Amino acid sequence: MRKRWFGNIFRRSEGSTTVEYALILPVLLLFVMGILEYCMIMYASSVLDGATANAARLAKTGYNNTANSGYCASPTQTQSQYITCIMQGLVSGLMNPANLTISSKSYATFGDIGQPEPYTDVNHLGHYVVGDPYTDVNGNGQWDADMGAAGLGGAGDIVVYTVSYPWPIMTPIMKNFIGTNGILTLSASAVVKNEPYNTQ
Repeated sequence: MRKRWFGNIFRRSEGSTTVEYALILPVLLLFVMGILEYCMIMYASSVLDGATANAARLAKTGYNNTANSGYCASPTQTQSQYITCIMQGLVSGLMNPANLTISSKSYATFGDIGQPEPYTDVNHLGHYVVGDPYTDVNGNGQWDADMGAAGLGGAGDIVVYTVSYPWPIMTPIMKNFIGTNGILTLSASAVVKNEPYNTQ
């Protein structure tokens, strides 16, 4: 009788669906959360790209809105402050504007972008070493592997804008595959040629 009773317990199937569902549910929820977060990351990256492009288009005009009213207007602000305000406004609501990192480098021509400052390879080593004569294109007093000068440049200059944002990964399992220490750095860049605004 006892043997038959234990046999009946192991043959019963009531509740098996609930147990299986309970085992699968956490994995399913993590999978769905991962998909949703990946979609959010793609959307945030797209927003950052668009905001960077829009801000760069405004920056190339040399305008800094030193009026007393209007969007991002301030009588005493610089052009850099104006562009930062525009950029922060375009991403607010999705990102924390205070966490944006905005940088820019100016070049004389498109061909100069990312190029090292010219130098004379005295020892024929194939790379720059301290002591080699060089042309300080960006005027910072040292040789640079990128000749770009920090800032928004002047009229007619080529400017590369780079914007980055530390996006926190919320889904636990995704932290093991993307980002560093739970942070994925989103970045966007835009290249524009400043208008000849000093002649207008």
